Amino acid sequence: MSVPDETVWLQELTWQDFESYVETEDHPTVIVPIGSTEQHGPHLPLGVDAYQAKDMAEEIAARTGVLAAPPIWYGDADHHLAFPGTVSLSSETVVAVLTDIYESLLSHGVENILTVNGHRMANNAAIEIAADNVKDDHPEAFFATIDLVLFGVRIYREMREGDKEAGFHGGEFETSFIMHKHPDLVKEDEFVASAAGGWTRFTSNDYVNLDDKVMTAKSRHDWPEDALGHQGDPTKASAEKGEELIERLCDNAEEFLDDLRAFRTAQQSDDGGSLGLSY
Repeated sequence: MSVPDETVWLQELTWQDFESYVETEDHPTVIVPIGSTEQHGPHLPLGVDAYQAKDMAEEIAARTGVLAAPPIWYGDADHHLAFPGTVSLSSETVVAVLTDIYESLLSHGVENILTVNGHRMANNAAIEIAADNVKDDHPEAFFATIDLVLFGVRIYREMREGDKEAGFHGGEFETSFIMHKHPDLVKEDEFVASAAGGWTRFTSNDYVNLDDKVMTAKSRHDWPEDALGHQGDPTKASAEKGEELIERLCDNAEEFLDDLRAFRTAQQSDDGGSLGLSY
């Protein structure tokens, strides 16, 4: 990769550095990290989702020799606006922002765009709409999303301690991540388990061990008055667990990007093959 060794961030390069990367890299890839600024209970900062997206994008880019675009600190977080400090974009705004970013990157010769979603699950609909819309005009481009729930379900199942979490928001794994990467932002004296009890198993927020699932609309008005905001058990978190989690998620990402490079090279050689469909 013909960019300075000391950075993977697009915003820290000159335009000539970026041009060199696109021209010399086979099938150039850029990672787009997007998170959210929203409450995560009394023990974690508002920026948890954005920190996770940013940190994962940086780790993946450093491992695999690709570039990362500047992180997007806001997402679709209307369902957390009951808590002060939460800043939410409408779904339409998220789609518009991502569409413009994707179009800009492709116009400069980027071929693959990997979106890292730290606002687990909630941003996915907007990401998919933006990518699908842009791909209609750029059928040769490849889009993929690493959602930090879906991308590590097997890992979470293997690592989780004790009983199932009743949620995945500010619990064992998000707390572990921030304890490892940003320990000064964690208030360990505020750790308390917070269950998200449901009236039916079909609406479980336990994304790690989902069985049958009904999708429901979410609103800021759904929170009870005494809610702390998080769902899960941060008392099971540790910095060591966060380090292992990040390492294993990056292993997955490195494998995926190796597979993508091989696939793109083979596709170029035989001028055929599909870029892949998912339903």
